[in-house]
Amino acid sequence: MSNTRRTSGNGPLRQERFASSQEFERGLMANLVAKRCTVLERAEDRELVWFLQWRSHQDGGLKRLVADLCARFPDRIATPAMQQLGVKPGQIYNAKQVEQVRAEIPSGEIDFLLKGETDLAAFVSVPDEPTDPVERYTGTWRQDRESALSRVEADAAKHPASYAAADFSTRCRDAAAQHLERQIGELCLDPSIALVDGSPWYFPTLVSTLRGLLARHVATRRAATNNTAIGKQVFEALDYALATGKMVLIDGRERRGKSHATKSWCEQHQGAVRYALLEATNDDFSFFRILAESIGVSCSLKSKAQELRERVAETLQKSKLMLVIDEAHYLWPQSHYRHTTPGRINWLMTALVNHGVPVALVTTPQFFRSQKEIEDRTHWTSGQFTGRIGHYAKLPENLSQDDLRLVARTMLPEGDSRSIESLADYAQGSKKYLAAVEDAASRARYLASKAGRNKVQFADVKQAILESVIPSDSALAAALAPAEKLRRKQPAALPLQSRFTEPETPMQPTSARHEVLPSSEHKRLADLDTVPS
Repeated sequence: MSNTRRTSGNGPLRQERFASSQEFERGLMANLVAKRCTVLERAEDRELVWFLQWRSHQDGGLKRLVADLCARFPDRIATPAMQQLGVKPGQIYNAKQVEQVRAEIPSGEIDFLLKGETDLAAFVSVPDEPTDPVERYTGTWRQDRESALSRVEADAAKHPASYAAADFSTRCRDAAAQHLERQIGELCLDPSIALVDGSPWYFPTLVSTLRGLLARHVATRRAATNNTAIGKQVFEALDYALATGKMVLIDGRERRGKSHATKSWCEQHQGAVRYALLEATNDDFSFFRILAESIGVSCSLKSKAQELRERVAETLQKSKLMLVIDEAHYLWPQSHYRHTTPGRINWLMTALVNHGVPVALVTTPQFFRSQKEIEDRTHWTSGQFTGRIGHYAKLPENLSQDDLRLVARTMLPEGDSRSIESLADYAQGSKKYLAAVEDAASRARYLASKAGRNKVQFADVKQAILESVIPSDSALAAALAPAEKLRRKQPAALPLQSRFTEPETPMQPTSARHEVLPSSEHKRLADLDTVPS
């Protein structure tokens, strides 16, 4: 065989020689996992397999999953007999228990011999007959035989009468470290393997453990979710799409938390959903590569757009994985050429929706402006598309003050009540809206770390808003300016800056109330004294 693909370690550095290293290998290919799932009748089995496929594409892949299993469930890495007898520290198995355990371990009856038991391989050195005619008459071969048998019996007497349970635990852990990653991969690919407990020998409860891991993943993600009113509507629309297999369209203004809620929902349904974030590209290859990478379909820079399109469509049609597309307004052509038709929209309808694949489109009002522009320019009609929308969710324009506090608490969980209230007020006055909260919280943490503190204080939040973030925010700069008289016989609005220059003392309940008064270009926060009743 030609050795042109091999290089000497002493030669010049060739970067490409490391490109095929095992450390760079991708996770399980979705198009192959989809074929495996076609023979799985139960939905919970398909969900488990797709969850494992998703884990294989996360940092560390299946190797990290195996490490997590071994660290979290060390007591389950044992044979059935070991789990029944126990593997407590310092525990000793007697001869009867050893016979029971070693019978479940490959080569166990050879590797764990008891006192008086002989290794059959040792009899290979024992002569059964003379090797030449001279020995037949002299009888020396009989002496050699007796001597060899004596050595075998002496060795058998040296074997222990019992073994420590830790000896068998070590054997199981070593087998898990060596084979468990492959075992999980075959579980997701081999149609002949049943998704039931009993295998492998060193981890007989593997399948039920993996199911529990999936359940804990979902429960953890749900517990960490604090949904605003917008988030709840996003969740309801996505739940409907997953349950019915319909296409839903979620429409809401930017910086209102819909993408955050969408990602949070997808993280709770990794066994049935894949999330794709579109980019402002106009070529088919970039579009289908984004979908392929989000699903886990094999792709490379040398792949052709047609190949990726067929792989993605086949995988989604066979698996019925739900596809959630964020920034969906980029589905429309980004070119202004007058004959450009919405090929991505057409593909979505014919290749996915028509085959019962659940699809969710998350977008801004720009989606409909682009749609109208395409219709006017190319005379493409949208009746086929709109007719396939099973549910349209129009999200609220803005969040309530309570929701803004909830967002601020999520962004800065260590913040005190003054910090949370300040961030919520800041979001109300900023054109950046929720992004303003994220920027201010990030800056406050940075300021706290520079001061050598692990916990953010109100002073950090105040400094972040007034000295770092506000100067770049024209809406807040206007809000900090002296307020104009709003209407006759009403007190003038106090500048927002006064809320951050008050003495840092605990907030006392007052009769003040906060109102957001709209103007032509932005919203101004006003501190209005309560009018006596």
